[in-house]
Amino acid sequence: MGVRKINSSVLLHFLISFGAGLAAACGCAAALAALMAAQGLGHGMVWPFATAAVSAGSLLSGWLMGFLQKARGLIWGAIQGALYSALLTAQAAASGNFPDSAQLLRLGLVILFGAIGGYLGLLNAGKKRRRY
Repeated sequence: MGVRKINSSVLLHFLISFGAGLAAACGCAAALAALMAAQGLGHGMVWPFATAAVSAGSLLSGWLMGFLQKARGLIWGAIQGALYSALLTAQAAASGNFPDSAQLLRLGLVILFGAIGGYLGLLNAGKKRRRY
């Protein structure tokens, strides 16, 4: 029974952190799109802003997963980032576009931000010492 409970909690934490990261990425993308429209920024700013939005979502997702699991934060964060990268690659492949070297570098950046977030979440999950 203990193994089932652990597996279900990992899956639940994974889905919660992925959903929170996805919501953060969508919110960042919407805010950056509004900024682009308000400032009249050109088409050249789409890739940097999209990368920043997805990286922020991956960072939050990795942080939350590391915080909730309290173990292996770097690995869990990298897995979250890899899932974001895989979803972006699948979406691009479905529309007939395959990533070039610059896009692969951006996808690697998303994985890196997820791993960093997982490590930071693990650091924040440590037990706090309190003085009484």
